[in-house]
Amino acid sequence: MKFYNENIVQQARNLRKNGSSSKVIAQILGISDSTVLRWCYDIKATKENGFSKHQKEIYKAVEMKAQNVLQDFNFTVNNAKILTTILYYCEGSRYPTINCVCFTNSDPEIVKLFIRLFRLGFKPNEHKFRVHLQLHSTHNKLEAKKYWADLLKIDESQFYKPTITNPTNRMKRLVYRGTCSVRYYDFKIVHEILGIWKNLISKI
Repeated sequence: MKFYNENIVQQARNLRKNGSSSKVIAQILGISDSTVLRWCYDIKATKENGFSKHQKEIYKAVEMKAQNVLQDFNFTVNNAKILTTILYYCEGSRYPTINCVCFTNSDPEIVKLFIRLFRLGFKPNEHKFRVHLQLHSTHNKLEAKKYWADLLKIDESQFYKPTITNPTNRMKRLVYRGTCSVRYYDFKIVHEILGIWKNLISKI
């Protein structure tokens, strides 16, 4: 992924606020349309043609229909274990390279979802959780720790000393709160997740 400096990002956001379309902004700044949309996702276009309005209505209808997928889904213990395992094999550190459950991501919602499913499925001892944050030197360490502690409902005393890195001038991620690594030291759960994964892929 290519990163851009703050000035270009701000130019794109200012143009969007003034009513320019993402395609026009992309042409002016020499970047992709998708990059502009990612930077300006929170800014509503002041002008909207008939096609884009119709497109939004279609997308909204699809999203509403998609909600029916979970209508009859029950978050049982076993279902929570399966979902936890799938998430873990996407973003977790795997045995034998590590001997604990270690899930790492910079998206707060994904980490929060993993922890909720993990708690529901595996009934962990809350005192055994450990959290390690990787932050930029521009972050307020105390605020960042409090944010993740409140989000994950894990006491701040269970946080390791964070790793601090210097952001590059090209890097730009809106509302970046650092990368969070949640660890749980239980070798039996590590192997239970491994067993669920092996059984799951054998049935597909």
